[in-house]
Amino acid sequence: MSIKNIKKWMDTAEIGSSVIYYTGNLAEDRCYDKDVADIPKAFAKYAEEKRVEFFQKRKTKVDRSQTPKRPILDYIVRKIKWKKKH
Repeated sequence: MSIKNIKKWMDTAEIGSSVIYYTGNLAEDRCYDKDVADIPKAFAKYAEEKRVEFFQKRKTKVDRSQTPKRPILDYIVRKIKWKKKH
């Protein structure tokens, strides 16, 4: 998903619709690439308006070894209400 597509998705998605906006390890990846945070930040504006909610789905199994592997997650946003009309 790109920044340009976020507004379009927000304008057209039905309530309850969700989209994966990132796959990886967001907390770790943004340490190496600051641009990784652009899309979550763009959705954060809608979260402040209580129009979306964030959740994650783990893609990798939990590794309990001495050297655990880096977890990979799908980062998902779900639309929960329409914008109020003024």
